[in-house]
Parts: sequence; structure tokens; C-alpha cells
Amino acid sequence: MVAARTPNVLAAGTSRRRMAAVAKKPRKQKRLSWETKLRPDLQPRIVADQRSGESLLLPTPLLVGEVVALIPCGQVISLSQLRANLAQRFKAATTCPLMTGIFAGILAGVVADDLAQRRKPRWPIWRLVRDDGTLNPKWPLDVLYRASLLRAEGVRLTRRRGTWAVLSKEHC
Repeated sequence: MVAARTPNVLAAGTSRRRMAAVAKKPRKQKRLSWETKLRPDLQPRIVADQRSGESLLLPTPLLVGEVVALIPCGQVISLSQLRANLAQRFKAATTCPLMTGIFAGILAGVVADDLAQRRKPRWPIWRLVRDDGTLNPKWPLDVLYRASLLRAEGVRLTRRRGTWAVLSKEHC
């Protein structure tokens, strides 16, 4: 009796190169720590915005951290206010919103690591909110923890669309 064999024919539309790429096992990449992502070697740059032609500030994580560190207790600022502060400080028209949001998330990760290792948090990142006043639920630092810290500082909060939001607009 002859053993059944699968034909040595590729499915329609599949190349040998594609089959070889699928057959390889993906390598697990080592995740960078939040501390590494701070990149203290980076310097802020001002470039020309391709859309508007105005000057655009490309911030660094530590630069965003400097502004967050200046937020007084009991107050919050939005990401757009943070970007406006940075742009004014460096005499640029605007600050890159994508990089600012990414770097704020990195700061939240560093603060979460600080708290996990029972160290004092380096930045009061819980005082930074989205433009609509809500706390970012995708950050590594727990939303409920950030809400409890804000409430302890006297900021009024409410639940909005599944996450916490600043209730009193005079803080924004």
C-alpha cells in the first residue's frame, strides 16, 4: 500500500517566497523599557510643517515631562494646552500632536514603573488630560488610580463615555 502524499503544488496566487516567509517563525523582539524610551540624548527640533509651511516643534519626552512637572497641584491641562506652551516657549507655530501624545504615554509608563518599584513618581502625569477633559484610558498608568489622585487634589470628576472626565472646566 502506498502512503497518501500531498501534492507539491502551491495554492493559486501564492508564491514560493510568500510560503517561505510564512513558514519562518517570528522572532520575539525584546521590549524596550519605559526608561529606555525616554531617550535623554534626543534634542527638540523645529522643522517646516509640510502641510501648512509653518514652523513645527518636534519635542522630546523629557521636554514634555518638564511642562507636566510645572502643572500646579489641583489643576489639569489638556494636551493641546501643553502643545501651545511648548510652541510658545520655542517660538514655533505649533507642536507635533502625534509626538506629544506618544511622549505623554511614555511618561505615564515611566511613572507606572516608578510606582511599581515603590518610588516617588517623577512627573504628575495624572494632571494631563485629553482635549475633551477625559483621562486617556490607553496609558499604562491605571485610569482609576489617576482619577483618585486628581480627586485627592480637589479636582471634580465624573464618568463620561466609559472613562473619567474633569467636571469643572475652570481647571482645564
